[in-house]
Amino acid sequence: MFLLLNVLKWALILIIILVTAIAAFLQFAPTFGAKPSDQSMLRMKASKNFKDGIFKNIEETILDTSKPGDSMDLANYIFPPDNKNPRKALPSVKFKHENLANGDFVWFGHSTLLFRSDNINVLIDPVFNRASPIPIGGKSFDFDVSPTIDGLPPMDVVLISHDHYDHLDHKSIAELASTTQLFLVPLGIQAHLIRWGVPIENIIELDWYESHQVGNTAFTLTPSRHFSGRGLSNRFSTLWGSWVVKSSEQSVFLSGDSGYSEEFKRIGERFGPFDIAFIENGAYDTQWSQIHMMPEQSVQAAIDLNTRLFFPIHWGKFDLAKHQWTDPIKRAVKEADARRVPIVAPLVGEIFQLDAPPYTVWWEL
Repeated sequence: MFLLLNVLKWALILIIILVTAIAAFLQFAPTFGAKPSDQSMLRMKASKNFKDGIFKNIEETILDTSKPGDSMDLANYIFPPDNKNPRKALPSVKFKHENLANGDFVWFGHSTLLFRSDNINVLIDPVFNRASPIPIGGKSFDFDVSPTIDGLPPMDVVLISHDHYDHLDHKSIAELASTTQLFLVPLGIQAHLIRWGVPIENIIELDWYESHQVGNTAFTLTPSRHFSGRGLSNRFSTLWGSWVVKSSEQSVFLSGDSGYSEEFKRIGERFGPFDIAFIENGAYDTQWSQIHMMPEQSVQAAIDLNTRLFFPIHWGKFDLAKHQWTDPIKRAVKEADARRVPIVAPLVGEIFQLDAPPYTVWWEL
């Protein structure tokens, strides 16, 4: 009896230590960011998109669209089948910032993009580490040459679409803090960046359809159909969105994360036509069908936006869904071909211009 009580006592102590450690990690680990300041909260509460203490989508949106009997199939992520993820390092090229010229674009995988327009360097959703708050899951696929922040030029503008880990990486932000002139973010995200070392004067928060001008380039935060949150209990606490970037040289759309929405048509009517649209096209599932698009819907969004070129993003770097890693691009290519939508497909790290958009079937090499 004494032995049993002693075992139970130590088991209880270990549980208390574990719970305390987890609580401390959730409270103090910098990756979780910070709560909006009082000043940010005033702007958030003034937003027509902020209701009952949270941000809401324009269209009624259900996060979980699973049906009875559906399973998340965690084993699919922890022990992925042999054909689910790449079996070897993926083809890529080394990005050399000294070769970056006006009008150039480069994709670093998933939703991380860099382009130069009107002599302004713009970086979108920089994630150069794990797409996870802990060293479990969210690891990048292997590439011949893995992109790194130390290979980037100084940034004039960094755009953030929302605060999920595969779009907002605190280590990347900390590295960019001293070399970036301006961060443009949706409402509420400023506090995260300040905690990670970005000076408050270098951050501007925007609501949907608000714009900020840098030189001859206008940056407008536009709606997307998604959600936000970096912790267990703060969903919808910051705003999410897409971006329209219009310079004297180019008109660019960046979707962020989004389920399909009629808002794409309204954005196209208001800001189109676009020279190129970078549209989410991966990590989809019928169980979250209203907050991520199927590839066929991504092509429809490109049509709605009235874009000359369609660039599928949000795939090819992380294992974030049950589908095989090549499914997003194969389905997008098939649909784009059927609907005569020109598609862009460079290697990761490859510099390209819109007058010579690349199409390399690197996922089958």
